[in-house]
Amino acid sequence: MLHFTGGIELTVNEVAERAGLGQSTTSEHLSILRRGGLLVSTREGKLVRYRTNAEGITERLAGLQSYLVSCCPPSERSDNTC
Repeated sequence: MLHFTGGIELTVNEVAERAGLGQSTTSEHLSILRRGGLLVSTREGKLVRYRTNAEGITERLAGLQSYLVSCCPPSERSDNTC
């Protein structure tokens, strides 16, 4: 995900090269992140470019925070563990 900082768009091959992964592995990972709402993609001919989905990331983090608060309310954590 850090490869996408600054809102840049990258192709599968660009991400694969930067991450040191194979193209098919990278493609699968990007697809999972896109389906999870963390990335969005745009097609330009045969190229698919990926970029972060700030709104999707914010929503997922809010959901995680809500879950953690309901799981371990701050007032109940005297020893900083859950």
